Amino acid sequence: MKTTIYLNDWFYNSGIVGFLRILEYNQDDFAEIHENYICFETSQLKNFHKYYFKYFFDKYNIGLKTKERLEKSFGIIENYLKKETQDKQETKKLQENLKLEKKNVKDFIKRQLDKIKRYDEEIYINMLDAYNKIDKLQTVDNIEEMHDIKEILVEEIQKDTINKRLTLNLFKSILSKGYFGQQSFLNVVKNALTFEEQEEIMYKDYISNIIETDFMEEILQDKYGIEDLKKIIKEKLEDKLISKEVLQIYSNILKKYIEKNKTIEEIKEYIYKKVLSHCYMCENDEALTGNYSEGNFIPLAVSSDNMKNFFWNQNAEFPICDICKLILFCIPVGISTISKTTKENVNGQVVYREKEINSFVNYDTSVEELLRTNNYLSQISAKDRSVYNPYEDLILNIVDQEKNISEWQLENIFIVEFETEYLAFSRIEYFNIKRYIAKFFIDYSKKTLSLIKDYRYKIQLMDYILKNKDIKFIINNRLREELTKDIRSGFNTFIATKIRLILNLLKKEDMGMDERIKKNNAKLNVLYNLGVSIHEELKAKNEDNKIDGYTYKMLNSIKSGNKKEFMDIVIRIHMSMGKDISPIFLEVMQDTDLDFESIGHSFVSGLISNKYEK
Repeated sequence: MKTTIYLNDWFYNSGIVGFLRILEYNQDDFAEIHENYICFETSQLKNFHKYYFKYFFDKYNIGLKTKERLEKSFGIIENYLKKETQDKQETKKLQENLKLEKKNVKDFIKRQLDKIKRYDEEIYINMLDAYNKIDKLQTVDNIEEMHDIKEILVEEIQKDTINKRLTLNLFKSILSKGYFGQQSFLNVVKNALTFEEQEEIMYKDYISNIIETDFMEEILQDKYGIEDLKKIIKEKLEDKLISKEVLQIYSNILKKYIEKNKTIEEIKEYIYKKVLSHCYMCENDEALTGNYSEGNFIPLAVSSDNMKNFFWNQNAEFPICDICKLILFCIPVGISTISKTTKENVNGQVVYREKEINSFVNYDTSVEELLRTNNYLSQISAKDRSVYNPYEDLILNIVDQEKNISEWQLENIFIVEFETEYLAFSRIEYFNIKRYIAKFFIDYSKKTLSLIKDYRYKIQLMDYILKNKDIKFIINNRLREELTKDIRSGFNTFIATKIRLILNLLKKEDMGMDERIKKNNAKLNVLYNLGVSIHEELKAKNEDNKIDGYTYKMLNSIKSGNKKEFMDIVIRIHMSMGKDISPIFLEVMQDTDLDFESIGHSFVSGLISNKYEK
């Protein structure tokens, strides 16, 4: 039977992307991709459970990742063993580094040994023996022995009996905690089963019903006589890969209809009225359905059977078909993992931490474009995170790919971020691109945002911009942080100030805005350069120690919106240097396009910067 799956809400679309990625990874293209839907013969799903397991096994392959880690670590150890020096201090440092790297390797292996011991005693003993020899690697004469140790460890952990089990447990844990809870083979009670047995459980729980629905459709189409139907159903009742629900249906057909000499028409009526029902998610009217619950997608569901009092009239029914259930089970493959930087205060010190966030871009165009956009997001998310900002690169890539892209099209990009832990918490954040932000990315981002080299600062700015928050707060905070550093830089905050000015002007959506942006950017450049000039003059007079005091006072006045206090400090600086007040201050303070924060932050950014800083 041919089934058609249309684009839907973001989480469903992420499942479609995941489904197509799994097929592509396994080099099977049975799904036809159309403008806003995909379609395929459901009979071609018979191997999809193997495709699913292969995708995740290859992605999290413990044996391969262990090999890569050991080759790197033993390579470092080998370099230490080969290095010769007559210097006692160098020798001592070398021995310390060697000891530390051996400890790192042993800690890494020990974590795996603790798991292996539960499953295979022989492999555990062989690896433990090699593990205990690592401390004996002391000189260049031990290099050959080191290679033997590495070879044993790699060979043992890559054996199927262990590698499959360890890798399976790893990706089961990831899927369980973040997406589906204890459903199907993800339930911890299934851990004792083999890799292949757990594959079969997935087939039984996620694919079998789809295949069997085809058979029921054939019954409805009068493809079988009573005798043929009786023979086929008896065979199916012996099939261990058919779900209990469907086996009960077949048992009812056999005992209540065929054995009681009921007609095909009566069997068809039973299937129509009692078996097949309406799917609320894809609107399919002839499907086997189950109730949508947290096991289908934790971030957007609850345990409905246990929380009926949360529903109107305690009706927690929301039937979804097995096709939808399978598509939702592909969500983890359609999602990209990005790194977000959060700022925390630890014991009075500012600490930046990176955390992993699940992200999906719902692009209201075609299946092909949705797939391409999210594939690109996955690619750039895997790159060096000290260089690349996923969202910035993604949006600029869309603009580059579609030269005539409209602001309306960019506005239809809908970004979702979520974090989930089973039985603990769920956090979902949605944001789309406002019209003025879309124009900023099309016309101005490459001349401003792309110039900021500090990855963490750019991540913060992007986060605020996309969520329509005022970036003046992180500009002010960044300037304060710069004052605590030995080498200071105001250039990034100056660029951020220009970005804020552009966004504020674009938000007004007035005519002739490009010319006004150009004019006001020039004024900010003058203010920044004036600050740099004053910095250099104070430095030349050995009075640069005054800069911190001036800067803190000005930042406080900017934060509180006190223009008078700010101008008093500016006048005091000029008077102490025997200079006239620059007319730019009088001009910009009367300018309706330039807000006080932009004026102040531009000048302060220059004041803490060196002349040749870029």
